[in-house]
Amino acid sequence: MKKLFLATVLVISSVAAAQSETYRCKFHDPGRYNTIPKEVLVKVAPNNAGAEVVDPILLSERQAPKAARFVDNNSKLLRVRWRVDGATFRGGAKSDMDFSMVYRKARNRASITLTIANFDNTDSGTGHCVLE
Repeated sequence: MKKLFLATVLVISSVAAAQSETYRCKFHDPGRYNTIPKEVLVKVAPNNAGAEVVDPILLSERQAPKAARFVDNNSKLLRVRWRVDGATFRGGAKSDMDFSMVYRKARNRASITLTIANFDNTDSGTGHCVLE
């Protein structure tokens, strides 16, 4: 799985336009329910026209990199939201996983929050990002 994630990262990085920005964010805490990805890659399109997100959960669910549903990228922070469609859980249950990530650039602090459709539980974690 780690090799698949790295291969996907290389493909996305190699096609990045000169004005696009690619952030690699690492999260140290897997959250209370072990649902926070260890690494997230966000490629922001030129002129902040959108973003593409890759994480290990998307890859384990055999889903392509996702177009972010919301992007806000400025000199102070990067905010992005994306969904993993129909993720499979123990016991065979399936549900959408909605992620929201905020990266505060000056502090090099990233936070991520997960909400799972039809469940009351949320999960969160913290980490840092680098601009590649």
